[in-house]
Amino acid sequence: MRSSNKSAKAKIILLVLLLLFIGGALHGLKLWDKQEQNREASYTAEPELERVRVSYDGSWYTLRDDLECILLMGVDKFSGSTPDENNYINDQQADFLLLMIIDDRDRSFRTLHINRDTMAEIERLGLGGVRLGTFTGQLALAHTYGSGGRDSCRNQVNAVSRFLYDVPISHYYAVTMDAIPVLNDLVGGVTVYVEDDFSKIDSTIVQGTRQRLIGEQALHFIRARGNMQDSSNLSRMKRQQAYMEAFYDQLTAAIKKDDTFVTRLGLRLTDYSTSDLTTDALQSLSDRVKEYRYIGLETIEGEAKVGNEFMEFYPNEQALQNQVIRLFFEPDNSAQ
Repeated sequence: MRSSNKSAKAKIILLVLLLLFIGGALHGLKLWDKQEQNREASYTAEPELERVRVSYDGSWYTLRDDLECILLMGVDKFSGSTPDENNYINDQQADFLLLMIIDDRDRSFRTLHINRDTMAEIERLGLGGVRLGTFTGQLALAHTYGSGGRDSCRNQVNAVSRFLYDVPISHYYAVTMDAIPVLNDLVGGVTVYVEDDFSKIDSTIVQGTRQRLIGEQALHFIRARGNMQDSSNLSRMKRQQAYMEAFYDQLTAAIKKDDTFVTRLGLRLTDYSTSDLTTDALQSLSDRVKEYRYIGLETIEGEAKVGNEFMEFYPNEQALQNQVIRLFFEPDNSAQ
């Protein structure tokens, strides 16, 4: 397991979640919340679950019931329009996967950055959401099954949950990657150090320099993978984390300067987001997390390999099991 040591900058996750995915989205969600509640009623209900117990390394553990997990997705889509849920031709992949783990007992939360190339079991969906069996592929492909809307998001959630040994994931929030230039420019551009050679992607991004990314440059910086010297998603994840850290400074400055910034941000995000969280749920989540401390960001240990066609990431199973036990379970001393 590798963790981020930049505790001050790590607050970007909190700020992005509260302001982009929660606070700002509230304004846009109010426009369609009643319709959303009706359409999602069968999915937002959370029945009581039996306490799951597992035996691991000679000891018994129980799945904690005071954790709430939310999957944040950056979807590779560039139309800028709401998906048509009657159309099951979908090539949208989840390029960015971040699981937020909220601990109500400890009044804290952490985030788990998941490699989109992780090889995992994925369910195929047909017309009307009919289940057609499973296959092993990159986690990002789970979103390609369905319409590209809520059904695809739920399939992505199920795939991530299954990969994490069936850890429950309560909700999701997806934002299309074409929102990046919009967000980037709203904060006045983001300054980063360019370590990689982008000459085959965008000649305006100069290797070995610090420069302020504007518009499509920001999207190229966090999305580029093919035609890069290092085409692994591990390299791209490193750039994504560096960008988020730099984005933090610009975002906080914009909020301090303009009291209406969050509102404008939310209105701009409406056309780019999909979620099963209602306005009330978002507000409740926001109120809770504002008072919680942020523990940090983690990634999953493993190895990236070149597959038959694309990159594949294989987690270290022993390390992953240890991580899942540590993050989601607690010792069960009552088990015999």
